[in-house]
Amino acid sequence: MDYEVAIIGGGPGGYVCAIRCAQLGLRTALVEKAAVGGTCLNWGCIPTKALFSATKLIDRAATAEEMGIKYAPPTVNLEQLATWKSGVVSKLVGGIQTVLDKNGVVLHRAEGRLDGPGCIALSDGTSLTAERIVLATGSSPIEIPGFSFDDPNVWSSDDALALTEIPERLVVIGGGVIGLELASIYNRLGSAVTILELLPEILSIVDLDRRTVATLKRSLKLQGLDVRTGTAAQAIEKGADGLQVRTDGDPFPADRVLLAVGRRPNTADLGLETVGIEPDPRGFLPIDENLRTNIEDVYAIGDIVSGPMLAHKASAEAVALAESFAGHAMKRFRHELIPQAIFTDPEIASAGLSETAAKDAGLEILVGRFPYAALGKALGMREPDGFFQVVADASEHRILGVAILGADASELISEAAVAIESGLTLEAIADAIHPHPTLPEGLKEAAEHALGRAIHTVNR
Repeated sequence: MDYEVAIIGGGPGGYVCAIRCAQLGLRTALVEKAAVGGTCLNWGCIPTKALFSATKLIDRAATAEEMGIKYAPPTVNLEQLATWKSGVVSKLVGGIQTVLDKNGVVLHRAEGRLDGPGCIALSDGTSLTAERIVLATGSSPIEIPGFSFDDPNVWSSDDALALTEIPERLVVIGGGVIGLELASIYNRLGSAVTILELLPEILSIVDLDRRTVATLKRSLKLQGLDVRTGTAAQAIEKGADGLQVRTDGDPFPADRVLLAVGRRPNTADLGLETVGIEPDPRGFLPIDENLRTNIEDVYAIGDIVSGPMLAHKASAEAVALAESFAGHAMKRFRHELIPQAIFTDPEIASAGLSETAAKDAGLEILVGRFPYAALGKALGMREPDGFFQVVADASEHRILGVAILGADASELISEAAVAIESGLTLEAIADAIHPHPTLPEGLKEAAEHALGRAIHTVNR
């Protein structure tokens, strides 16, 4: 065999797996047709968060006068913003390439597909063999009837992140994570944004309580975003006032339409039939607890298997799989414990079970909350909207879940993730001295509230 491990797909699952395999002394190949880093780094997580950060400055400048600081109305050089965003991506891609090289990973710049047991055919006409093959090909945006990415008026998330224009009217189809994040960015850039969601609620596939979603919706409305739930988008057509999106109700005028209704696993044209792997009806690959498909020595990780489509989930699976190849015990993952961050304004982050999920599971729980408005640091930042929520087992006080809605929630959730993963109790958070004034004090206060000993909010 040419290699001990060969990985198809260079995203946050594939490249991490390759690096860790090589670190453990395994002869490793990585097959990637485009830039390493995958969708997350090149067309997803990183450019989205870079633009989220950049456009936050527009909002801060517009409201700074209430603190006695006045700016001229901000202007946006779209070409320069796009160049800056691309520079952030390029720097990170270059860093990954360097780490791959330094660890001795052989990178094949080609498209790869299975070609029988232990063999990968490459689009450059060559092939390679490996003792173990890992499939990590990620996912792609979904189209729906009436809206095709071949239509220049219909954007995918990739198109939206290219920053070619700021449409006067942007209709976003899909009230999930991607749709809401990009809607927030374009709203700050000056677009009039309408969000159309087929289901009765936004973020419906994320385990969040109604309180969290309702609070976010109020904030989005105050920012000028028009959120329409229970609305089916049917087609894009020419109207009296230019383009419009036809729905099962009123039509909505649009200059561009962003289609963000979800993603599908990239498992087509992978040569699965050459080894006998059968995807499920949605295209996902069934795997066992060792991340192995039904075929010996063919494994799958990331977006092409069950669980949340999150970069850090793929990377965690990648490390666990690589270490199992080197003889370590396979780490087991519980999908509900994987933290998630959503970059709306305010941000949402969660880990573990929501209050609703815990109750649905029949658990006796304690719930503690603490508002951002009672945090001195939050008020000093002009970020009073949001709250911390802690859910814990009523008898042992073991922390089951945490949700944070508010500024820097994505940074604050890691303490909670460690607590949940480690089986810590409310007392472990409540009794730990947190520096003042900081935002993490909110998690401590929420834990104290669950215990009935809150100082800065009323106990119930």
